[in-house]
Amino acid sequence: MKEEILENIKQNFQIHYYFDDNSHPMNAFVRNAMEKDFLNFINEVGNILDIKIKLESQAREEGGLKENIIIYLIGCILGYFAPAVNNILTFYLTGQNRLQNADLKLKDLEFKLKELDLKLKEEELKNKKSQNEYIKKIEENHKIYRLLSNFYKKVENYEKIKKIGYQINNSNELIIEREQFKSFIIEENKDTEIVEDADIEIISPVLKEGKYKWKGIYNGEKIDFSMGDSGFKNAVIKQEYNFINGTTINCQLEISRTFDDYGEETKTLYRVKKVYGIKINDISKITKFGQKRRKQKEESLEPTLFDFAKDTKE
Repeated sequence: MKEEILENIKQNFQIHYYFDDNSHPMNAFVRNAMEKDFLNFINEVGNILDIKIKLESQAREEGGLKENIIIYLIGCILGYFAPAVNNILTFYLTGQNRLQNADLKLKDLEFKLKELDLKLKEEELKNKKSQNEYIKKIEENHKIYRLLSNFYKKVENYEKIKKIGYQINNSNELIIEREQFKSFIIEENKDTEIVEDADIEIISPVLKEGKYKWKGIYNGEKIDFSMGDSGFKNAVIKQEYNFINGTTINCQLEISRTFDDYGEETKTLYRVKKVYGIKINDISKITKFGQKRRKQKEESLEPTLFDFAKDTKE
């Protein structure tokens, strides 16, 4: 393995708070609270990439107020992680709707992660992860949005701040105006995700009327869930389905997550909205919702008059 791969990588990150009165001081309690949220955010980026990050503060500069943070990436293969860390930090801090102006589209991030994956294969490192795994971790990370929300909420509440600038390693400063702060703030403490094609192995069905929870296994984890498909629920109560060990349902699953102020998940609720099919002893049965969905898929694949006209023209 090349020696330089094992060296620690130093990144200089600057946050520039622009004040509306051209002054330089900031309330110490407010600044410390904001800094805590921001450092937690950077640590979470390290968690996404499974790398260790060490943070140090430099002397502050005037010109509004400039916070200088030194980010040390500690461990191996860091020469390839550094660009990805830069892009991820900017990706979150500036918001997806401003990526075009910042020239930091998600494709750039995917390219960096692909480049990283190729380097990992060349070095034959253990526990390597593909680019798709990193991208999936980024897309599915709920905590990081909460941490950013906490940071921007404090920034917005401090009325003296009119905009924020971000700069990495003397690159061009990226500006977020005050009116954009709200787009980063999450008012609700709950997120809802819809999984269209979820498979749940049934441990314990509900065979009587009432608001009882079903038990099953989803993605290798035991879950309790409510049954929102009344048609399927009634069919089960009427014993139209015989549940045995290994019985699986294919369904539309709603996952509701509740978070605390630190972005930590405190509660997860599962609800099956529609059951598309049930598999018993390797025999699959499709439900009314499943038949409707299959028909919609088939219709979407059928050629239109425009398609025929196009084929004739060609």
